[in-house]
Amino acid sequence: MIPMEYGLYLHLPYCRSLCPYCAFSKAALHRAEPRRLLDALRREWDGARAEDAIWERTRPRTIFFGGGTPTALDPRTLADLFTWVRGAFDLRGVREWTVEANPEGLTDEKIALLLESGVDRLSLGVQSLEPAVLRKLGRIHTPERSLDALSRARRGGFRNLSADLMVAVPGETAGGIRDAVRALVDRGVSHLSVYSLQVEEGTPLASKVARGAMVPLDDDAAADRYAWVSEEMDAAGFRHYEVSNWARPGFESRHNQGYWTRRPYLGLGPGSHSFDGRSRWRNEEDVTRYYERVESGSLPREERAELTARDTATETIFLGLRRARGLRRGPARRLAGTSLDAWTRWAAEAGALRLDPPGRIRPTERGLLLSHEISSDLLTRMESPASA
Repeated sequence: MIPMEYGLYLHLPYCRSLCPYCAFSKAALHRAEPRRLLDALRREWDGARAEDAIWERTRPRTIFFGGGTPTALDPRTLADLFTWVRGAFDLRGVREWTVEANPEGLTDEKIALLLESGVDRLSLGVQSLEPAVLRKLGRIHTPERSLDALSRARRGGFRNLSADLMVAVPGETAGGIRDAVRALVDRGVSHLSVYSLQVEEGTPLASKVARGAMVPLDDDAAADRYAWVSEEMDAAGFRHYEVSNWARPGFESRHNQGYWTRRPYLGLGPGSHSFDGRSRWRNEEDVTRYYERVESGSLPREERAELTARDTATETIFLGLRRARGLRRGPARRLAGTSLDAWTRWAAEAGALRLDPPGRIRPTERGLLLSHEISSDLLTRMESPASA
């Protein structure tokens, strides 16, 4: 019998420079404690499988090293990390292994090390190819460094390359966004993730906005940016398969699709999230407190919650309508009941859904951009006695 598989996520929190908009668990590289990090990951894994045998009986289907910036770690630490992962986990079923990188820390030595260790997908944090926008985002690399890193990764042997872009940044230009997309395609990326700049509570960016030093762009401006990206990506043969993601056929992120289809995943490291099919939880976000809790012999878990039937329905609808594949009509009807038909007619008439093939409810391009709104409307109808 083939064991159930899950997504494995490791959070490596160190960065060369701390971006003012980032709310992820992170710490400056000059304060890095790489040996302590590896020891904590080992301890947490031992504790996780001792607490719940599901992780011992199963094996990773996908692996994702995020952060922080995993490639900010020195080659020896990275090599030791890979050695531990290969010894601690059954990797025979792994279908995709992604590592995030930033242009300024990606050397030829590290590219070779990643490939030799089994990594087959590289995700590069480009964010922008406009110098003024990079400065506003607090990024320390240049456009030229990003394009060079992609070219070197391609020459080094990576065939599955993803890049991140950030849009709706004050000062960006339509030409700059379109040129960036074209340049990334020319450099051989097979996947593109696009995110609107968000003002996250507690970040330096939030303080800047609060005192009026920066005025965020509105939702309409962000929608315009996504439309520009979609036009360029469609012309290049990419498919818009999820709200923020485009890929050449066959290069969709398998790991992220596990999140969107509610497969189990285990997160190790500060700030990581997990889902065992029944419950969700997150880890302690403060890096030092994460270490202290693991070293004291406890699991660093926060906000563990067992999902109700309503939670499951809400997640299934929200996540399903974020994907171009949408929802299967049968399960959607079981979740939404009689409210589904009126909602489907309303969303289709608004140009947000298409009903082909007949067994599926699929968002259009417009529907992907409005996925939150149309999902919320369906959930509201489900709660209304008039829809019961």
